[in-house]
Amino acid sequence: FYCSWHLPTPTYIPNTFNVTVLHGSKIMVCEKDPAVKNRCHIRYMHLFSTVKYKVSISVSNALGHNATAITFDEFTIVKPDPPENVVARPVPSNPRRLEVTWQTPSTWPDPESFPLKFFLRYRPLILDQWQHVELSDGTAHTITDAYAGKEYIIQVAAKDNEIGTWSDWSVAAHATPWTEEPRHLTTEAQAPETTTSTTSSLAPPPTTKICD
Repeated sequence: FYCSWHLPTPTYIPNTFNVTVLHGSKIMVCEKDPAVKNRCHIRYMHLFSTVKYKVSISVSNALGHNATAITFDEFTIVKPDPPENVVARPVPSNPRRLEVTWQTPSTWPDPESFPLKFFLRYRPLILDQWQHVELSDGTAHTITDAYAGKEYIIQVAAKDNEIGTWSDWSVAAHATPWTEEPRHLTTEAQAPETTTSTTSSLAPPPTTKICD
């Protein structure tokens, strides 16, 4: 698991943080996250342990020193990362359906042994109210009550089947239900028939008169 922290108000001067993690009386190693500021990672020594953890953090700067601590059970902090690769697609010839698929978060250690359940929310962009569906298993769902022709926004959250809390919402997917292509009217114009007759008149041959 990881611990993160922040100051309630910015100090605008350099701060030094010190984090101590205890599992019962045993001191745990807290490895600083190289990519995220003010976060460190702790490896579980005993999975499903009933021994409480205690995390203490102190901060010091040129103005003084302060500290705080929290105590918790392992089971209460289980929170998966959001589901990944959420995709929504229209269903051909179904103007009120959207097919939604997603993947278990890659950081979840063993989906077979520790299955997740999912919570899906969706709404058309023209409305503010979400509709919700809770799913006990699987990584796909078909929305059957979408408004035809309206763009939808869809998000998914995950949670361990037994313990912990829901993840944050996934990155939103957008999709619009299938709509029938408009039919273009075609008009065949037929030109009226015209007849052309050619009349030729043959002039009589000229006559020659010889006068004396």
